[in-house]
This record gives sequence, structure tokens and C-alpha cells, in this order.
Amino acid sequence: MNVIPTMFGAALMVAAGIGTAAAEYPDHPITFLIPFGAGGGTDVGVRTAVPYLERCIGNGATIVVENKPGASGQLGFAHLATSNPDGYMISTLNAPNVEVGAITGTSYTLDKFDLLGNIVGTNVTLAVSKSSNIQTLDDLIKVAKESSTPMNLGTASIAADDHLMALRFAKMAGVRFTTLPLESAGGVRNAVIGGHVQVGSISNTETAPYLDQLRVLAVAAPQRVKELPDVPTFRELGYDLVAGSNHVLGIRAGTPEPIRAKLAGCIAQVAKDPGFLEEAKKRSIALNVMSDSEVKEFISKEDADLRALWKSDPWQ
Repeated sequence: MNVIPTMFGAALMVAAGIGTAAAEYPDHPITFLIPFGAGGGTDVGVRTAVPYLERCIGNGATIVVENKPGASGQLGFAHLATSNPDGYMISTLNAPNVEVGAITGTSYTLDKFDLLGNIVGTNVTLAVSKSSNIQTLDDLIKVAKESSTPMNLGTASIAADDHLMALRFAKMAGVRFTTLPLESAGGVRNAVIGGHVQVGSISNTETAPYLDQLRVLAVAAPQRVKELPDVPTFRELGYDLVAGSNHVLGIRAGTPEPIRAKLAGCIAQVAKDPGFLEEAKKRSIALNVMSDSEVKEFISKEDADLRALWKSDPWQ
């Protein structure tokens, strides 16, 4: 029996089948899963991008948006993790929620996903009242180390992106905070302005409009953000810290590469489409664009940092 030619022929048939499937993709509607409720920031961002994504995918692509809220996104993440690896389900994998679920739960692991990129996102800042004597991040660290009790720090909620960023910074800087969850970013901002908490961990979209009342010490972004051009990044100040709420886009791991590459390419194209950018501006959608390779590196780093933090200082 001539085994080698037979095996070679079979491999060619498989490759041809994948190529044909990719060329015909999609031949039925694609589901875009949103692991949060309708009308929220994730929902608005996805629904704004969908028409542009359909146009880029081509072949008469139709995307049906489906909301599946619950457990801070983890019900939706687990649903994607058990879906077919065929490119017919895309989901937001909001970070850091997706890593937190993988660290603290058992319903999925991060290797169940292929990451396609990121369009929507914010970055966390540390801010104090304009009337505070703390002028810089070094001042904050000095005050925290010299204080006989931990400084109080306001965050929206426990294990949210703002809280986890503050914990990571505290570990890097060798300081401790008493965390005060205040239910919303607006509540944190107002508490800082009013002098009710000493420092707040708040997104750049919450601090930028209030620079007359807040002093922003640092932003956890790869580079300075346009809303806060005079605010240094943590990296500039010696702390390798990038964090925020990012609506990472992903599919089930194992999806044929031509389909994965097509979707990743279209997400990158949508992120720079003038029509989409104009709509995002009108709807006050904060953008934090990352390619598929950049978002993989980002999630890998954030996951490693959070796992180390969970091991030394569990946040639950």
C-alpha cells in the first residue's frame, strides 16, 4: 500500500476544505455575544461597530447581537469557551473581568479563546483633590509610607479594573491602601474632589473633564492619553503598569486560521474607519485600539500580574 501519497492527498483535501470554508465564510449569520446587559458601555460599543464589521467581512455578512449578562461577564465568557470553533460566534472578553474569572473560577481557561484585537477601552488613573498637598506620584508614595495607618483609596467596586490597578500599583510601590468601594466611578470622583477619600482610582474618561478640581498623578496607559497630555504614564515613572477596562474581542480557540485572520484584520480596519470614528465620538465611546498581537501581549502580562496578586493578596 502506498501510504505516503495517500496521506499527502488526504492532507491536501483537508487544506482545500478549510480554504473553501474560509472563502465562503460566512454562509449564515454570525452571533456577536455581549456578556453584559443592553444599553451599557460594552453594548453601545459593539452595536456601533457591527455595521462596519459586516461591511468588511463581506459575502453578505449578517451579525446578530445577543446579550448574555451575568456574573460580571463570566456567563458569557463561559458560553464562548464551549462554542464551536468556526468563527460564527464573536464575543467581547472584557479585561480584567475575563482574567479574574479564569483565576477565581472553574468554568473556563484563557486558552479557550483566540484574541482578535481591541477597539473600545479606558485606562485607570490615580487622582487626588486639587487642594491636596500631594503633587506627584512620588509624593503619594512618600505620604503612604510615612503614614501610621493605610491611606484610604476610593474605587468603584472590589475586583473591578480600578481596584485591581490600585492593588497592583501598591504591591509595586511597597505601600498599602484601605480600599473604599463607592459603587460608581462618579461616586469615587466626587469623594476625591470633596476630600472624603485621599486618593481615587478612576478611569481617564472620569478624570479628564474635571482637571480644575482633580490632580491626576499618573495614567496606566502604554503612552500618554490625548485627554491628559500633561499626565505621565506609570511606565514613565518607573512602574510597568498598564490597566483599564478593555473590551477585548475574541473567538473560540481552534477556529480555522484564514477565518481568524479575516476577523482580526476587519477589527483593525473598523478601528480606523472614519465613519466608525465619527460615530464613536458622537456616542462618547472611549477608544483604546490594539492589534491581535498587541492584545495577546497585554492579556498575557495582565493575567500574570493578577495571578501573582491573587496568590499574595487575594482580593475577595
